[in-house]
Amino acid sequence: MRHLSLGLSTGALIALVGSITLQSGVPQGAQPRTILENEYVRVSQIDALAPGYTISRTPDSPEIALWLVDSSIQLLSRGATKTIDSFDFGSVQFLNEKIESKVEAPGGCDPLRLVFIDLITIPPSTPFEKDAVKLDRAHNKVLFENDRVRIVHLQFPLGEKGPIVDKRPRVIILLTDMHAQVVKPGGQPEPRDGTAGTIYWSLGGSQATMNRNETKLDNIVVELKGK
Repeated sequence: MRHLSLGLSTGALIALVGSITLQSGVPQGAQPRTILENEYVRVSQIDALAPGYTISRTPDSPEIALWLVDSSIQLLSRGATKTIDSFDFGSVQFLNEKIESKVEAPGGCDPLRLVFIDLITIPPSTPFEKDAVKLDRAHNKVLFENDRVRIVHLQFPLGEKGPIVDKRPRVIILLTDMHAQVVKPGGQPEPRDGTAGTIYWSLGGSQATMNRNETKLDNIVVELKGK
């Protein structure tokens, strides 16, 4: 089974804004902890949600759930609607506010890693004429988009590079070890290295990306749309 983060899990859930309630008897590693926080976002994660345990959420604002899994995960939505859905890698669900939802880690799966991103404020707009999704479709696949965010699966095979594109303020989740370099207009190449499972924030700007031919570059990028 392909591991996506820290050698602990095969899954990740990105939830934008919402309260979290864990069932009793939750094992160690299943409590949310803050990863980073700034004026725009607050990012926390649960390191390992064991099979059979659940998380209930009643978001005060709309919520996005993004599953990055090898096997199916069930989402049970309760309240105004009652549905049971299965999700595979890259599936995205937009959850309405004021509706209780429960995520259950199914039996037989590895412990799940869950990442929560609270939207605090909307960042200012930045230049975005050179959209990577339009100019570099081979390396950028849109998983979800609405008026607040766009979630992109970014992949660069060994040695490949892309054109100069504009980047929004964003949260970046490394699915694999990263050994890349970026070039900004008029600048010199700058190395970018990171470990699988790392989550970090970038304000954006213009740059070209190249894989340095050491490992496959595989990221999930949560772009915040500006005012």
